[in-house]
Amino acid sequence: MKTLRIIMFVIAGLLLISMVSITLFTNLKGADQGEFAEYESGNIDDLPENIVDESLEVEAGFEIGQKAPNFELTSLSGETVKLSDYKGQMVMLNFWASWCPPCRVEMPHMETYYQEFKEEHNIEILAVNMTTLERGSEEKVPEFVDKHGLTFPILMDEKGEAKDLYDVMVYPTTYMINAKGVITDKVNIPLDVETIKWLVEESSKFQPE
Repeated sequence: MKTLRIIMFVIAGLLLISMVSITLFTNLKGADQGEFAEYESGNIDDLPENIVDESLEVEAGFEIGQKAPNFELTSLSGETVKLSDYKGQMVMLNFWASWCPPCRVEMPHMETYYQEFKEEHNIEILAVNMTTLERGSEEKVPEFVDKHGLTFPILMDEKGEAKDLYDVMVYPTTYMINAKGVITDKVNIPLDVETIKWLVEESSKFQPE
């Protein structure tokens, strides 16, 4: 009986040592990589748990044909911007982050389209930065904007309210909203000029079912 008890204590001790070793290894590995390493997939689910908002309970996204919910955010230049300010005008609502590789790819194309077709297509691009999920300091955002020469409004979602409102789970996510304020499309791919032109054309022809 005494021998069995000793064996049990030894086994318990070995298990405890194993658990401590695994924990130390995991922490050291995380420290080496950095809490905010690059996330090539652009998927919010791949981010560290402590910066992912898990509060959403509804199914992701809004249905095409629904009215786009209004929101109010502050732009990078300090102006208060509401989606409702653009009533009567088509809006491309883009959710992005500076660490997101697909976002980096599409932003120059968005700027090219904006410069060439904003007036002709009567459209505004609202680029909502997911500030709560940015890597490092908020200075990353103006640095990114300056680097790419972006001139369309950059909105700072400092509390994650717009992200939650539109249930954004993947970057980039773009909603097309027609002049009547109705969602006509939603895409989760990096955009180029031709794709944006196609989305705008489809949005202008949209007829609710």
